[in-house]
Amino acid sequence: MIEPQHQILNGRNFHANEKVAYLLPEDNDEMSRVHKQHVVLKYTLQSNFQAPLQEKLEQGITVLDSGCGPASWVFDMAKDFPNSKFCGIDITSAFSQDTKPSNCEFTIANIAEKIPYPDNHFDFIHQRLLILGLTDANWDFTLKELLRVLKPGGYIELHEPDLHELNNMGPLLQQLQHTMSNMLQSRGMPPKISNELQGRAIKAGFVNAQVEITALKLNHGGQAGKMLWDDYQHGYTNMRPVMAMSNAEWQDEELYAIHIDNCAKEAEALQTSVNWYTCIAQKPL
Repeated sequence: MIEPQHQILNGRNFHANEKVAYLLPEDNDEMSRVHKQHVVLKYTLQSNFQAPLQEKLEQGITVLDSGCGPASWVFDMAKDFPNSKFCGIDITSAFSQDTKPSNCEFTIANIAEKIPYPDNHFDFIHQRLLILGLTDANWDFTLKELLRVLKPGGYIELHEPDLHELNNMGPLLQQLQHTMSNMLQSRGMPPKISNELQGRAIKAGFVNAQVEITALKLNHGGQAGKMLWDDYQHGYTNMRPVMAMSNAEWQDEELYAIHIDNCAKEAEALQTSVNWYTCIAQKPL
């Protein structure tokens, strides 16, 4: 069992365990944001997964969601595929045990230290948006652990956005993105992990690694772009206490909010988009 260690920054609850790199707060508002984010991604990508497993999921397989957060993806998939079993693992118990479907189970553990499942256990592993949660060394260790618990021939699906270089990025968004990138780098966290997924998967021992890049519109192009911006703005608002450590003027909540609002106008005017990387690979037979 992980011992919870937290610190309060500007009224928000953050991890204080030196073994946990996660940069977003752990509170009800952040969990609500992640729930909404799941809806945005499903709507934008038109699916909860891309691995060629529709038929097997309908028949019944065992699935792991690595870094499941409040388990929005797990709950959604469990309802869609009642014959399959879904396991969620996360550093903290943000998921609801009371309302979980019967084909779900959850484990509290640090995936960067040990995944408490036996070898060759899962048919499919899903992981997304840990760019703010894993150090460089964590990524290498975690991918090897995920390979260990995946069955031979099983699929892993990794999702990460390129938050360092956006398409058609103006100076205001560049200041925001590069401040975050520099902050990640200073903490040993790879800011360009999206571009490295394929190489790291192959290095860990996976085969048939393929990458698909989808440009997600940011505050333009209809409902999907508006929904994505709302999540983007909410995420950066929640991360302000940490961002302010790298930019002193953002300690002023009002100034920071003004900067974010101006970023919204800039993204709309320049038709900015975020490259979303999906890497699908298999464990060798």
